[in-house]
Amino acid sequence: MDPSFCDLFSLDGKVALVTGASSGLGVAFARGLARAGADVVVTARRTALVEQTAAMCRSYGVRATAMPADITDEEEFERLFERTVADYGRLDVLVNNAGFTDRSGLRHDLASVKRMRAVLELDLFATMNGCRLGARQMLRQGGGAIVNVSSMLGRVGSEYRAASYHAAKGGVDALTRVLALEYAREGIRVNAIAPSYFEETDLSDAIFQNPDTRRHTIERTPMGRLGKPEDLEGAVVFLASDAARYVTGHILYVDGGWTAGGGYHQSPPPWETEPGHQRPG
Repeated sequence: MDPSFCDLFSLDGKVALVTGASSGLGVAFARGLARAGADVVVTARRTALVEQTAAMCRSYGVRATAMPADITDEEEFERLFERTVADYGRLDVLVNNAGFTDRSGLRHDLASVKRMRAVLELDLFATMNGCRLGARQMLRQGGGAIVNVSSMLGRVGSEYRAASYHAAKGGVDALTRVLALEYAREGIRVNAIAPSYFEETDLSDAIFQNPDTRRHTIERTPMGRLGKPEDLEGAVVFLASDAARYVTGHILYVDGGWTAGGGYHQSPPPWETEPGHQRPG
């Protein structure tokens, strides 16, 4: 393979900040960036876990620092960016990953306003603020890449998530598009990754305690399985790297084909089950 082609995906010399990096998808994003050569700052509220993520990143031979923070606190979030630039000199990649959902399972008319506000505060407003703070630094240095973490549920409805979560992720999609336009000529690319249902996350673990729910979800996924955190590493490296230098305003669905089929892929294709049909080819 042409080494210069591989260089397109290299993040050597880049500095990345990943929010919500104490577990689940945030750890996968941090790992992918570190494996591609980026120095990584990881943040979350759970100090011990975010320290573990930083240690894992350092095992790939890069610099990595855990900076625990509550990113819904505006002053604390701003200090996080200031410290990152003070310690590393720049910020090339921002991954706005932190988020959660209301797990009460209540229909929307029964939902708590307090819970709705909490979801929107972290999933949407903190992402908006992260983009604001990240763009300030990237404008100073002449460019960068922002990757917002949305969800396929920003595009489709689901019986598994609160309305506030869908609304927040739909907002992240809209935010991504408008900021891509604002910064397109400033050297800042703004894209989003929209995962489906993934293994080994706090959000999905709560849903899939019921084996019937797990089976039902897998049946509705064309690839026939749930996502694994490592499935996201290539996506974040691509959007953060020069390989995506002409990509902005894009929502990248990492969902095993779910949104392509609208969740209707619930049975095997006819060539696997019906007499007289044969698999193509």
